[in-house]
Amino acid sequence: MTKLPVAKTEPPALRGRPRQFDSDAALVAAMRVFWRHGYAGASIGTLVAAMGVSRATLYASFGDKEDLFRKVMDLYEREKTAYMLEALDQPTGRGVAEHLLLGTIALQTNSADPKGSMGIIHSLSHAPGDESIRDFVMQRGLYWRDALIARVEQAARDGDFPSAYPPRGLALTLKAATDGLLVAAANRASETELRDIATTFLAMWPGR
Repeated sequence: MTKLPVAKTEPPALRGRPRQFDSDAALVAAMRVFWRHGYAGASIGTLVAAMGVSRATLYASFGDKEDLFRKVMDLYEREKTAYMLEALDQPTGRGVAEHLLLGTIALQTNSADPKGSMGIIHSLSHAPGDESIRDFVMQRGLYWRDALIARVEQAARDGDFPSAYPPRGLALTLKAATDGLLVAAANRASETELRDIATTFLAMWPGR
């Protein structure tokens, strides 16, 4: 009697197994979507297409859109703006300013990333439904601002610049300069123009 061929079946352990994906790469892709389009402009369809995942995988792995954005901001601060915290560790006030300005330029001249700042984009957004995102980003921005003020105040106590310059005002001026670089880059200023801005600012910085 001739035996019929047995149909090959997928092992039970493999059937229904979700396709594996690189969660770190998916987060980087989501970061660039939010960075380029803003929270309101980043649709779920655009996000899943960029991340290479299904909607179900996105929700299962990262939560809803707001949860995903919060994870993206953690990644952005950890990998893109770590230089800002490094600036606070520089030994002099001038060193803080120089590290901060040059780090900002380096961020804006990385061709793989969008231009501008995720923080500025979302702190200025008034799109409907963005209120909680704007508040979230602004709180993080205030934490950084206060840390910068504290560092420049320490520089004043260390005698890094003359007492005629109020440290809080100097810190806020430095922050305004870095924010200005980010806005200029978003408006397609060249690297040469950004460096000219930084060089001019540092030439006016008092003391060491």
